[in-house]
Amino acid sequence: QGKGIVLSDFRVIFNIEWFTISFPRVATLKIYNLSKDTRNRILGSEFSKIKIIVGYDGITPTVHESEVGKARPVEPGTTGQRDGQNYGEIFSGDIRFTLTGRDNPTDTYTQIQACDGQEAFAYATINQTVAAGYTVADINDLTMRTFAPFGITEGHTPEMPTTVYPRGRVLFGMSRDVMDNIAGQCKARWQFVDGKREMVSDEMQVHDAIVLNSRTGLIGMPQQTIGAGVNVKCLINPNIKVNGLIKLDEGSVYRTALPNSDIQMSGGRLTDENDNGNLHVSG
Repeated sequence: QGKGIVLSDFRVIFNIEWFTISFPRVATLKIYNLSKDTRNRILGSEFSKIKIIVGYDGITPTVHESEVGKARPVEPGTTGQRDGQNYGEIFSGDIRFTLTGRDNPTDTYTQIQACDGQEAFAYATINQTVAAGYTVADINDLTMRTFAPFGITEGHTPEMPTTVYPRGRVLFGMSRDVMDNIAGQCKARWQFVDGKREMVSDEMQVHDAIVLNSRTGLIGMPQQTIGAGVNVKCLINPNIKVNGLIKLDEGSVYRTALPNSDIQMSGGRLTDENDNGNLHVSG
């Protein structure tokens, strides 16, 4: 009904599963020691959506009243930050189920699982006949209309093929299956993210590179993976998203040992090669 409750003052544990597939993101939360009334409201049908807004507060500078209403320059490195603060929404989704439990004699919890775009993914259907002369972009527009009743809008979209089909076509079934077909023709991946249908090809990114180092939240030492990749861990940063870019600004990286099978298959001496800043072994 457009009304919600804020649970920021309680202890909350959460986990968000986000992969590069069309299946919705899933968030699982445990909220501890709620009152019986609040717990019953959550377990009932009063609430249908949940948002997770997280981050870190910094030291807010003092602003004189004479500066109110004046524009201030923003440095490129402070993207996503404001007056020493860095927080934002990292998940928004439809509540899938709720339950209660107890960790110990003292602490009770309310568990919530939510999916981003769950209603649209599960229930949006299409039943449409298109005349000869349609394009992939036309099919995309028709499919997006079926998502609209569930509050889904169009986000990033790659360039669509320009092929004009000489025969008509009947669209009938789940809208998500039609969107899978569209993404395949565009050589892209799609997913619902924060109420938007995001479709991204390999040549696209949803945000510019965010610098990660020990001063901007990098935790521990990055670890190189076989295949010229790298695994990194950092503090929560709401600006980092799947299909976005990061710039690793750190001198030390754990090297990954090659498996014995790769060493045995090498035809000669193994050497390091630099691939756009990533070291990988060839030979």
